[in-house]
Amino acid sequence: MFSLPLHEWLNQQLPGGQAAWPTLSRKHLVLRLIQNAILDGTLPAAVQLPSTRMLAAELGIARNTVVSIYETLQDEGFVVIGHGSGTYVCRVEPDVVAGARQEAATPAGPAFSTRGRGIVSHPLNRYYIKRPFCPGVHDLTLFPLKVWNQLQQRHWKQAETSSLVEGEPGGLPALRQAIAEHLRVSRGVRCEAEQVIITDGTSQSLDLIARLLADTGDEVWFESPGHWAASKVFDGNGLRLRPVDVDEQGMPCPGNSGDGTAPRLVYLTPSHQFPLGGVMPLQRRQDWLDFAQRHDSVLLEDDYDSEYRFGAAPLQSLQGLDRNHRVIYLGTFSKTLFVGIRLAYFVVPPALASDFAHASADLYREGEQVGQAVLAAFIREGHYDSHLRRTRLIYAERRQVLTDTLKAALAPWFATGAVAFTGEDVGVHCTLRLPDTVDDQAVAQAAADAGISVMPLSGYCLGTRRSGLVLSYAATTAEQIVPLARQLGAVIANLLE
Repeated sequence: MFSLPLHEWLNQQLPGGQAAWPTLSRKHLVLRLIQNAILDGTLPAAVQLPSTRMLAAELGIARNTVVSIYETLQDEGFVVIGHGSGTYVCRVEPDVVAGARQEAATPAGPAFSTRGRGIVSHPLNRYYIKRPFCPGVHDLTLFPLKVWNQLQQRHWKQAETSSLVEGEPGGLPALRQAIAEHLRVSRGVRCEAEQVIITDGTSQSLDLIARLLADTGDEVWFESPGHWAASKVFDGNGLRLRPVDVDEQGMPCPGNSGDGTAPRLVYLTPSHQFPLGGVMPLQRRQDWLDFAQRHDSVLLEDDYDSEYRFGAAPLQSLQGLDRNHRVIYLGTFSKTLFVGIRLAYFVVPPALASDFAHASADLYREGEQVGQAVLAAFIREGHYDSHLRRTRLIYAERRQVLTDTLKAALAPWFATGAVAFTGEDVGVHCTLRLPDTVDDQAVAQAAADAGISVMPLSGYCLGTRRSGLVLSYAATTAEQIVPLARQLGAVIANLLE
């Protein structure tokens, strides 16, 4: 039975709750604690909860956060909110309570392995909520759904029963051919269709590469800050991650391997370093190719967001410069079309193509053919290039509005160089660098409490810690960006002062 004021009880429970659910934000932790208190009878039916204003003040969080918590509780049947009469705990059916208690008493089951713990926990998980400015979220209203549906309908009218079974190793030949032709023209990639391997996503591409080309304990050099999802794939395959701090031109290439240990794999994003946005110059690209040849290393070129450039023309891909087959080129359609398409690809040297295709089929089974056939037609008939041209213009406007609005909101700090944008000329996100003395996770949490999702730069750092915010403008219209960016600017300014 409940005897303390709710805020006092919550403050007592928060440390233990944070240990039990380390990936939850403070908002979701408070929500989970109240839900459990209602389920186990600690908060019985008909008890009135404090007002949103009072609980927010006592817990030191935004009132909007408490409002959101109460609304979620009501949506899930835990409380009822009466207009002007308060918020009251609902009666929960005995079987639900019994089930909750039984679940709580059930053993947790097998413990995670060391690799497993590394995969399931990450400091960025708590901030990844699909809201304004969240990286990796795109504007689906820009996708030409009508054209896509027409291509699907045409495919089904012409389909034979053979299209209902698993596809060929490596992917549908028509799609592999369409991708190869597109890459030769747009990125200068030197490949034939047989070298293109279709996967369900870049993570699967990296997983297959790590399994086939590296052994447990081999070293992979990795950009810091860098793409945390890719680092999890390597870590999950038992590889030793060696972070290399990037500069404004991407990952520096050493004159030799430093401590004498040559990496088996080197993961690079040379066209648009993620998340800082640096573009690797031609000389450094050549240095890496020479390095890989000397040390028998494999360069993994993730051509991240190269389709969206606002300014100078892109440099030729690293793979296109390679004459010794030391580069594997990776790309995806989830960034340019829609995440749910689950289609990516990588390009391997000719001598490895057949083995990679069959290994992919053995490990993951061949992908379904309908989506691949529709995408092949979408590319072949010019719809993909048209979509890229149209969205480049829209994203360029959104990028300009976001950067201009934040520069105005944070003018004193931009003037002194305390804050600065990086990477805003490529891709659909930019990074706002903050003084390294600033706790960027606290800034991200304050933004989350205001309903805005930004990622703390420090969460991407495996090497030297850097402070900043990674934010995307892809899923937010120019009209929506202005007030949201001003609100975000106010949050940042409050913590910089």
